[in-house]
Amino acid sequence: MEKSEGFGEEIIHIIPLGHEIDRATKLFEEKYKANKAYILAVTETFRKYSQDMIDKQRYYVTVVKDKLEKFGITTEIRNVDMFKTLEVIRHISSIIAKEKAKNNRVFVNISSAGRLAAAAALLAAMAHKVKAYYVEADGYSENPEDKKEHGISICRKLKLEFIEGLPLQLPSDREMKVLTELCRRKRPMKPIEIVEYLGSQKTPGFENCLDIASRWIARKDKAYVKRINYLMKLNKGILEKLETNGYIERERVGTNNLVKITEAGIFVAHFSGEL
Repeated sequence: MEKSEGFGEEIIHIIPLGHEIDRATKLFEEKYKANKAYILAVTETFRKYSQDMIDKQRYYVTVVKDKLEKFGITTEIRNVDMFKTLEVIRHISSIIAKEKAKNNRVFVNISSAGRLAAAAALLAAMAHKVKAYYVEADGYSENPEDKKEHGISICRKLKLEFIEGLPLQLPSDREMKVLTELCRRKRPMKPIEIVEYLGSQKTPGFENCLDIASRWIARKDKAYVKRINYLMKLNKGILEKLETNGYIERERVGTNNLVKITEAGIFVAHFSGEL
């Protein structure tokens, strides 16, 4: 992790936050710097968590935010249900995708929240090939005063470990587009609907299919053959791979063939950064 000088590529940190302070801020007290930090935390009740729990979490968010801003780091708070794996993956993936598109360097802290959030953060970091790091604790708070000053963990001296990423094989861009659209619509789609969507997104290989995707075309028309070719390209190049990997299921309902996303497909779609 290099120092940021405030020009060119920026250094971005993503900090999923529980009841921690030191583990979120210690590395910036010493030699490391950053341009911006995203703090992900439960700052609203989501109509299921107690206000007392939220008030406690907001305290840690405020302390961490104030400390980071004193170090000259711009902060952005994201209200995230940290007890839902897919929500954590979705938000982190979205931030990473946005910042990488700006050619910024992204780091993910996997030590400043609970185990569930840490696991989700690590998976998102590996999927997007960015660095994840873990701040080790020297000890743990034994009284309310310590917890108020340090959080659950106490870090007197910075001990930092970078986690080596494993190559997570995600679907191709075209395959991911299909999964994310199935996720958004929350219903099965006809293959011709998928072709039309890919055309609307100017997806390579489907750029010129919009004018022949959904309108009625006589079988003798040349456009009919083109439409069949697009459907075959969708089937062989995208749907067969997604089905083989268990991300979609296909079924016949009446006269229609329908494409349905599976639980595994929904999980993978949350890595897209597009949801």
